[in-house]
Amino acid sequence: MRGLVDHGELPEEAERPLAQIKVGTYDMIAWVNSEGHCGLSGADWTLDLDLTGSQGHPARQQGFSGPMEVAVSGSRESEASLFCTPTRMLIRVEGQTSEPFVSGDAVAQIVDGGLNAVVGPQEAQRESLPRAAITVAGPGIGSDL
Repeated sequence: MRGLVDHGELPEEAERPLAQIKVGTYDMIAWVNSEGHCGLSGADWTLDLDLTGSQGHPARQQGFSGPMEVAVSGSRESEASLFCTPTRMLIRVEGQTSEPFVSGDAVAQIVDGGLNAVVGPQEAQRESLPRAAITVAGPGIGSDL
């Protein structure tokens, strides 16, 4: 994965920014670190999830396709949710659909009044959000699936 080259302030624990996701009032950076954490950070908040603690049964975030994997999840005020697996990050933003944008290793799609985004390698993006219309190339560009 290429990751994200240009980004704003990140929390100290965020070693490797992977993607920027914007929609409505949300401007977020998805990141990982070498301790097995995945995270999602906004201007004044951070979700920091420990993927090494993902014990239990395989799962898949509602609204996404792809394989069932062990995962950890968290949310911010029931609007932004993060679902991390060993191979991808699945992000859902409820109630926000205006001016969607992604950069870095992400694709997104407006679904049921909110935004679904997948951060990860291209294979994971295609598996989890096969009809993604919001890509790094721009809305609708390169989404020929």
